[in-house]
Amino acid sequence: MEELSVSNSVSSCPFAGLSSLSAQPQEPPRHYIVVGDRIKSQCSDNMFISVTAAEEMVTRLDRDESLTLHVGQGVTDEQLNTLYGFKKVLSPALNILPEDRRTRASSTVTHKLKSHNIAISAPGENGNGTYSASLMIDDANAELSDHLTGQHVSGMMVIEAARQMTIAVAEAYYVAPQAKGKVNFVTHKMDVNYRDFLLPVHTEILCIPLELRRSGASNFRFGCRLEFKQQGQCQVELGFELSVIDSRYFQLKEAQLIHQFVKRLV
Repeated sequence: MEELSVSNSVSSCPFAGLSSLSAQPQEPPRHYIVVGDRIKSQCSDNMFISVTAAEEMVTRLDRDESLTLHVGQGVTDEQLNTLYGFKKVLSPALNILPEDRRTRASSTVTHKLKSHNIAISAPGENGNGTYSASLMIDDANAELSDHLTGQHVSGMMVIEAARQMTIAVAEAYYVAPQAKGKVNFVTHKMDVNYRDFLLPVHTEILCIPLELRRSGASNFRFGCRLEFKQQGQCQVELGFELSVIDSRYFQLKEAQLIHQFVKRLV
């Protein structure tokens, strides 16, 4: 009986030790929101990390670990390329959301000269008459250079992104092909309703056209409503109305106004 008790206390089964190992709780996947270094300086929550810290974290990631990075605001195109490049190599240990890397809208459709001042991705059709893009604020954006307070996106930055979205949709989908590069955009009216703070996290912009009135081959008036959504909730709602006019008339109108102003001075 003594020998029997000894043999039961130390099992001869080669898989006997696995039950105790599988019972140990696995480390839950880590989640972080990646933002630009300047934006991170205003964010105290530990869930927010700078893109510099994210790149260092990824280089130390082991294959048996699990890390999810949520792309927020302030990340440059070069930094996005680096992060999504790591994802191709380290997946499934590394997950980056959104899963598909968004492409910044072009200077042609936004009418911005410097790419770091373009604050939206290329707008796409939703198939129901509306258009969508992502908010893509670069850390070097001019709107951040002199107004970076608190853990939210400034109101003026939101307005600039909405303006770019309205112009980009009109340029990409409503300007006639023969008028491309020969028109200017004039804003008539804008209204904004800030329902809550817009955090520096992934944000979808929905453009809903409300008015389209053409008055010639090139000229038309365009009105739309824009919604800035985070986790499906509309945080900011804006209305925009603008006209697209022939550049020759635009320049003539400017010259006439300057002439009239100068004439009143003398």
